[in-house]
Amino acid sequence: MAVADTTSGLSPVIVHAWLPKDALFVPEGGAPDRKALDALLMLIPERLKASQPYAKIKQLEVTIADNKAKVDAGETTAEEYDKAPEEELAGAMAAYDELATALCKGPFSTVGWLDSLMAYNTAGATTVIPGGSLSASDLFGAGANPLAPVSKVLAEFVKQCKLEKGLGNGMVVPAYVPNLFDGSSPVDGAVPWVDEQCALLGVESLDHVLLRWWDDKVPGVGEAAKALTATGKVGKVSLVNATRATLKACHVLGATPASVVLPAFAALAPASQALREDCALLGVPVVASDVLLGGLVSKKFVGVPEPNMAALAGTPAFHALGLIAGQPGGWVKFQALLKALGPNLLESTMVQLFVDAGMHAIVETELTGPPPFSLGEPLAAEQATAIVAAMTDLLG
Repeated sequence: MAVADTTSGLSPVIVHAWLPKDALFVPEGGAPDRKALDALLMLIPERLKASQPYAKIKQLEVTIADNKAKVDAGETTAEEYDKAPEEELAGAMAAYDELATALCKGPFSTVGWLDSLMAYNTAGATTVIPGGSLSASDLFGAGANPLAPVSKVLAEFVKQCKLEKGLGNGMVVPAYVPNLFDGSSPVDGAVPWVDEQCALLGVESLDHVLLRWWDDKVPGVGEAAKALTATGKVGKVSLVNATRATLKACHVLGATPASVVLPAFAALAPASQALREDCALLGVPVVASDVLLGGLVSKKFVGVPEPNMAALAGTPAFHALGLIAGQPGGWVKFQALLKALGPNLLESTMVQLFVDAGMHAIVETELTGPPPFSLGEPLAAEQATAIVAAMTDLLG
């Protein structure tokens, strides 16, 4: 069991957003003046009902009705009547009207990917990591900032989330990926990167960032982590691809990460036991990355032949399929994993497995609809053991 997380601010389930390349597409001549009929009749009303201003209005209406009933019943006098809820109601109504205007007239407020992100947010997955096909394929930091376009797009999510969910209910966590092999200084690169991310996201500071350190034999990870927080614009730093060496290097410099991020198959494998024990000793939560294997954990892949790699190029499943295909009998073992997850609700079962273990779970998604999972009762111990055994047999 991983250490309970009470400090990182990360949601139990984290969205790794694979945004489309035309995420901010505006048709020639500008956005249409009127939204599509299905958005006006269904999507916008649903989003309004799930919003924070709507919930606040309903709560205040009940409070005001109760206060008036007490006056009518003689329990309080008219002079003692509390007018504060009515003043709050006026503010909530104004926020609701502002949101309704944004949903009806904002050019991107109801596009598919943003509507999907808001559905994840409503389901409790309030933390978002930039990624996907919109970004460059370079994950090792060789480019200036391969994820910059994604952060620019997610500024729309930050803006919309503030209107719909209020402050603190939607967090974008960008990744700092210093190039460890070209002689540049990860420490010197921290300040311009943080400033760029703040500008792209339209915020003054970053609550949380990821530090992706690709080689634990390259020194400097602790210094880089300290440099990020020393900017005064970064609240917490989580360490991606963590090892015992990089965790220790951060800790001895007083830069203990807010969490460590491990691949899903490593997070519960015997090989990571020592690292997880170190994390528990230091009070560092564990985050499991890509727990749905880019969408391969799905009923549609049960009992089917192994997909062609080329057919999945540019999708979240491409990397996961490569790992599976690279193992002897990989696809057969993957089918055993799907069987262990059960005949139905495979995605929910897989996410629940990591949450039950006290970990956060990162779900990669192309944002084509609502979350394919929900959290519920803890899994039976026998099933959890069988799933971990199947995962270990496959890639552990």
